[in-house]
Order: sequence, then structure tokens, then C-alpha cells
Amino acid sequence: MNYAIFAILTAGINFLTIIYMTRNMTPEEFGMIGIFIAIIYLLPQLISFSAIGLVSINKSKMNETNFLNFSQTYISFSIFIFILVFIVFLIFISLFGEYIYIFVPIIAFIQYLALFHNAELIQDSRSTRFSIYRLSLSIISFVFTFILIEYLNMTWDGRLFSILISELIILLIMLKYSFITLHKFNFNYNGIHFKEYIYFGFPLLFGLVAGWLLNQGDRFIVLHFFTLKEVGIYTLAYSIGTIVNVVNQAMINAITPTLYRYLNKKEGYKIVRNINIYYSIIILSISLSIGLSSYWYIPLIFGEQYINSSDIILFISLAFAFNGMYRITGGVIAFYKENKLQMKLLYISAIINIIISILLIPIFNILSPAIGTLIAYIFLVYFSYKYSWHILKKEEQC
Repeated sequence: MNYAIFAILTAGINFLTIIYMTRNMTPEEFGMIGIFIAIIYLLPQLISFSAIGLVSINKSKMNETNFLNFSQTYISFSIFIFILVFIVFLIFISLFGEYIYIFVPIIAFIQYLALFHNAELIQDSRSTRFSIYRLSLSIISFVFTFILIEYLNMTWDGRLFSILISELIILLIMLKYSFITLHKFNFNYNGIHFKEYIYFGFPLLFGLVAGWLLNQGDRFIVLHFFTLKEVGIYTLAYSIGTIVNVVNQAMINAITPTLYRYLNKKEGYKIVRNINIYYSIIILSISLSIGLSSYWYIPLIFGEQYINSSDIILFISLAFAFNGMYRITGGVIAFYKENKLQMKLLYISAIINIIISILLIPIFNILSPAIGTLIAYIFLVYFSYKYSWHILKKEEQC
């Protein structure tokens, strides 16, 4: 209930932020935000070398001393990755002169540290603290977005700076009140552990590209075949559709500790199927409500220039409903470290998404990437369920 209530409040603040930005920006400017968000989406996982899942797994298995040692070596490892990413961005800036991009890897590193601590909080079932941090992040981000746009006459760049400021403030609050792991951090280079992180994350790093194509690549397809104005319309629709993902995250946060405990005891088969059935019904109902009601509230709240986004919202909402279903069985695959399997499923889904999105453009225009995303997630859910159940039968001999 904590996760659910705070998720609704956070989604409400995010929705107000979207309303404010669309009323104070052109679709082209809003499209720039979509492009930046798509880039930032990729980098925290890149900095973590796609091994952030080890935090939850090791938190459930290790004692406090061993987990602290793991944390020190893993964060140290991620600092090396961040330095490499930062150098790449410096080279990019020196070649193209887009100095504002220098803030992108900094935002990503702060988000990586927040992801680390969020995984700790979730595994410890500290739902209230986690939820307060997420809600506070949305509120602070909205406040600074308002200040920078309203009083400093910024547009999309104001939104970028508000994300940087709010993420930094929340990280400092975490450090003061609960992020003990970071508070006790000492740089710890350990070649053996670094190799373990590379071994664990390398298959998932390739999968990261597939996940990015599956979740964010559609904006670049729209940009390639249409204009930045259409990217802005698509970004609005995507932002509203991802409200379903807020519900997904709340549910997965609540489920993951229990799921991992059952898997650790070799009793995962007892709950995986029931969770899938009940959650599928709930999340499909929510996504249909958000998608179908958009035909009423989009022209009323956002204006006629965004009226074409309602169809996209419906398909993106449904796509993220299937995203939520995938996370449950995907959790089983992740727990047993079947990373190569996870990578294969993600890549096939990403390829399906791209092919269908491009092929359908002559018929459905800007709607086609949303249709491609939905079909790709349906495929991912089906085969993830199939293989996770095969893993459970093998591991638990049920």
C-alpha cells in the first residue's frame, strides 16, 4: 500500500509537470526534452555495467560485512566506468561544441548512486523511505522546472538543469539519513571482483542496448521519419503512458524481496504463477483506463496541437502493462543469472520493435512505433514466462 499510494502521488506530480511544460514550450522544445531523456536513460545502466541487479541479489544473500565489501568494490568499479563515459562526452563536446551535454554523464552518475540505494531500500522492505525519496524528487524537480522556465526564461534546458539539481538534492538527503553504504565508502580496487562484475554484466550490457531500443528508440525513429515537432507529440504521449510504469515499479518493489526469498528457498513456483495472473489483470485494467480516457483529457488539458497523441498513449500504456508482466518472470531469470537468455530475449524483442515500427509507418504514420513497442513487449512476456517456468522446474525440481 505504501508503494501504491506514493506511486499515485508521484504520478500526479509528474502529470502536473508535463502539463506545465507543454503549456510553456513548443512541441519542438518538448521534443528536445524527449531526446535528452532518451540519452540519460541509457547512461546510469552503462555506468553500472548493467550489474545493478547484483545489489538486490547480494543484499538478500550476504551479511552486513560482506555486503559492505561488495558495495565498496562495485561502486569503485562504477567510478572507473563513469570516468571513461565522461571522457567520451568531453571529446564529443570538443568536436561539436554542445557544452550543455557535459551535464548528462553527471546526472547519470548521480542517478546510478540513487539506483544503488533504492535497490537496498527495496530489498530491506523500507517502502516508506523509498517512496518519500521518489515523491520528493518529483516535487523538487517540478519546483525547479517552474523557477527556471518562469523566472529565468529557459525552455528545455531549464528542465535538464532541474533534473540535475533535484537528483543531487535527493542524493545528499539519502547520504544524510539512510545511505550508510555510501557514507562508509572507501575506494577499493579489487581485480578479482571487477572481473566478476564484468562477467555478470557483460551479457546484460549488450542487452542494455536492446532495452534502450525497446524503450527509447522509438523517439529516434520518429525523429528520422518525421520532425522534432512530432517527437514532441510522441514524447508527451510516452510521458503519460509511462504512468503505467510508475505502477509497475511500485508493484515490483513490493514483490521483489518476497520473490527472491522464495527463490532462495527453492519455492518460487508457489507464487510466480499466481502473481502473474493477478497482476496481469490489474495492470491491463489500469493501462486501458489511462489510454482510453486520454481521448477526453488530452484536448481538454493539453490543447489541440497534441490531440494526435491519444492513440499513441493507448498503445504505449498497453505496452508498459506488458512491461510490468515481463518484470515478474524477468526477475526469475535475473535471480538465476541467466543473463545470456535475458539478452537474447531483449534483442529479439528490440529487432521486432524496429522492424514493425518502420514497416508500419506508411500505414499508421507516427502511431507505428507505439504499435511496434506493444507487439515487441507481448513477445517478450510470452517467452520470458515460458523460459522462467522452465528454469523453475529445473532449479526447484517441481
